[in-house]
Amino acid sequence: MPQILKLEHPEYLQIPDGSGSWYYGADQEWYPQTWQKRAGCGPTTASHLVLYNMDKAQSRSVVSGQQSMVALMQDVWQCVTPTLMGVHLVSQFTDGLSKYLHTQNLNNTIVSLPIPKNRSKRPSFEEIEQFLSESLGQDQPVAFLNLHHGDVANLDSWHWVTIVGWDEEKKHVQVYDAGKEWMIDLHLWYTTTVRAGGFASLRTA
Repeated sequence: MPQILKLEHPEYLQIPDGSGSWYYGADQEWYPQTWQKRAGCGPTTASHLVLYNMDKAQSRSVVSGQQSMVALMQDVWQCVTPTLMGVHLVSQFTDGLSKYLHTQNLNNTIVSLPIPKNRSKRPSFEEIEQFLSESLGQDQPVAFLNLHHGDVANLDSWHWVTIVGWDEEKKHVQVYDAGKEWMIDLHLWYTTTVRAGGFASLRTA
């Protein structure tokens, strides 16, 4: 039976804006430098994965607002560091995230599912569904890379976003990006994107 899977504590990624409302995750535009603002979607998304697991361990939000979130984002940037092409490979993301976890003595493991540009070499959409179901079923947000948005109008190309929910019937994912939340037609992306992409998530060791 189709179901809607969501994080158990989405509030762990909701950051106070100082006026009584919330940002849905961080915004790469919060980085102080121009290059960071342009290329910071990868480390920002990695910071979401780290933050959620830090919050789970503490059973509370460890970020009090934008300033403390930027401090975490700057810390993660040192390991998940964009090149001239940004963080354009799933392996680049996971290698950097693994380095960060090691430096912080965090015991999470990383799982990933790359989506090659070559359609004949891509995993099936059912494998993507399984990856999302397993990750969200273990209360883990999912980092999603797409290098081309295909026919999905509300998704930027060459970009990382954070998946916090999955509607199995509609094949839509709920994402946090730039401090906002919305739904993306993942099946439409899968069938129309002409470049590579992929997914990554943490697991509790």
